[in-house]
Amino acid sequence: MTDEQQIYAKTAAMKLMFQEPSRELFETLFTKDCDYVTFMGQHFKGINQNLAAHRKLASTWLFRGAELVSEIKQIKFMSEDVAVVITEGAIKFRWQKSVTQNRLSINTNVFIKTDGEWKLASFQNTRQQRPGLMQRLMMIS
Repeated sequence: MTDEQQIYAKTAAMKLMFQEPSRELFETLFTKDCDYVTFMGQHFKGINQNLAAHRKLASTWLFRGAELVSEIKQIKFMSEDVAVVITEGAIKFRWQKSVTQNRLSINTNVFIKTDGEWKLASFQNTRQQRPGLMQRLMMIS
């Protein structure tokens, strides 16, 4: 499997984070010292905090049966063992047929290759928003 294929496979496996948040899954996906910054600005450090947060969410009525839906927009290899991956996605709740546009986030992911395996070292999640008036006035077209 190529490096790009491995990263696609890891990103696809992330959809299980809300369905089956197991230690085995998280150890397969993340480095031990991973960072996860939510779209609300919470910072979870390491697999234990990341796993605990996802287990708590998965156990709530709202997130039970939810699925992470994402699409890789860009993979940029910074070196042989570091890749920055931009994805777009959202949580699709069990009662939704598709993700609504107003809930889309863009994610910056840093993957590290260790012992031939790509793992997620850092995941920054930012909710997409329409620019406000000042932003629109200041934007250069």
